[in-house]
Amino acid sequence: MKKVLNIILSMVLCVTLAACNNNPTANTKDTNENSLLTASPGAPAAASDTLSKSDNPVNNPDDMYHAYFTALENLIKNHIIPDGTDVEEQLGDMSENMFAVHDVDNDGKEELILLYSTTITAGMAGYVFAYDSKAGVLQTQLYEYPALAFYNNGIVKALWSHNQGRAGDHFWPYNLYQYVPESDKYVLVGMVDAWDKNYAETDDQNNPFPGDIDKSGTGIVYYIMEDGQDDDTHPVDASEYNEWVGAHIGDALEIQIQYLDLTEENLSRIKNRL
Repeated sequence: MKKVLNIILSMVLCVTLAACNNNPTANTKDTNENSLLTASPGAPAAASDTLSKSDNPVNNPDDMYHAYFTALENLIKNHIIPDGTDVEEQLGDMSENMFAVHDVDNDGKEELILLYSTTITAGMAGYVFAYDSKAGVLQTQLYEYPALAFYNNGIVKALWSHNQGRAGDHFWPYNLYQYVPESDKYVLVGMVDAWDKNYAETDDQNNPFPGDIDKSGTGIVYYIMEDGQDDDTHPVDASEYNEWVGAHIGDALEIQIQYLDLTEENLSRIKNRL
């Protein structure tokens, strides 16, 4: 199951990056040295991999790591996701899921990222959990499909689970989120879909591709839905779309997240920090 998901996500990411070639900031990377887990992205950690501890203002960092360890151990043994979701009837082996501990929102504290994929597509989920040191519990910062790209300005791009519209193979729809320090959560900035003329010259109501909107001549128009409501009645030109993306991502760098397979062995790498 994980191999299938990885293939799908890899294809989706490639499609998304190809669609964003007009936005030079969309493909930049950041090799962050503060990750707790140092495996290759998306690959199991080698036995020689080590942990590096980042500076963070948690009152007692050991409490945070213990909470992350306990939450993941509960998932492995009891099939309970840290937000309380029961996933007893999962598909595949629990080790096919992935996790990481990394400061993805740049608040100086490391978060727990969980990519849960051993289920049907509709049930797959990507989580960002933060440790609330005052309450001593984990709080859900983000819940999305597990195709996530984190940027060092607090932006997260979350690809949709399906591309069933008219975007074609050159663009994959996504949701964009912004981290808000005051609430310690991510808020939706907008949903984005597109219409590729090469994929379909008319829509379901036989309306033609809006060539008058496509002033850039790219053959693609975009739908930016900032209110979170699915709406394909207000297409915009590629230039307006790129301006919108630039206003939120700008020159931010994509954070390289170091994921590990969800196994007892990899989980012990957190426990060994206590």
